Amino acid sequence: MRSMLIPLVVLGLPLAEIAGFVIVGREIGLAMTLLLVLSSAIAGVVLLRFQGFAMIRRMQEATRTGSDPGREVLGGALMFVAALLLIVPGFISDIFGLFLFVPPVRQAVAGYLRSKMTIVTAASSQSWRGPSHSPEERAQPRVIDLGEGEFSRTDDDEPNPSEERRRQ
Repeated sequence: MRSMLIPLVVLGLPLAEIAGFVIVGREIGLAMTLLLVLSSAIAGVVLLRFQGFAMIRRMQEATRTGSDPGREVLGGALMFVAALLLIVPGFISDIFGLFLFVPPVRQAVAGYLRSKMTIVTAASSQSWRGPSHSPEERAQPRVIDLGEGEFSRTDDDEPNPSEERRRQ
């Protein structure tokens, strides 16, 4: 049954969009229909720009504070899909795009998607706060993976031989 659903959607959605154009065009006229399609595309571009920059700021803030930006990534992806649905000509895609811009609907879709997938981010295992913070402020210890020949240990009490040569 699932294998039949995708071809039906791929074929059925353009036919439904064309039928929507015909019905709306018959009711409000050709010029108003074209104006609606153009205005929804412009709205999609504007929303993509503003919401995209806001989503990038939220992701940067989440990674700066060391929290997991997975929620922001998924929300940003859904906003991108919503903006694309508004940009694509058609009234049915516009309706779905507008629904995805509503926060409770977007959160419900994100919750469903989270239950079906696993989001792995680099920030979930490591945080980086930049060079201005001291090592004591780091939330997690730094791990440096060295090979066999890349590590040597010297006691703090014994002076380093290279430093002794420099002193002489």
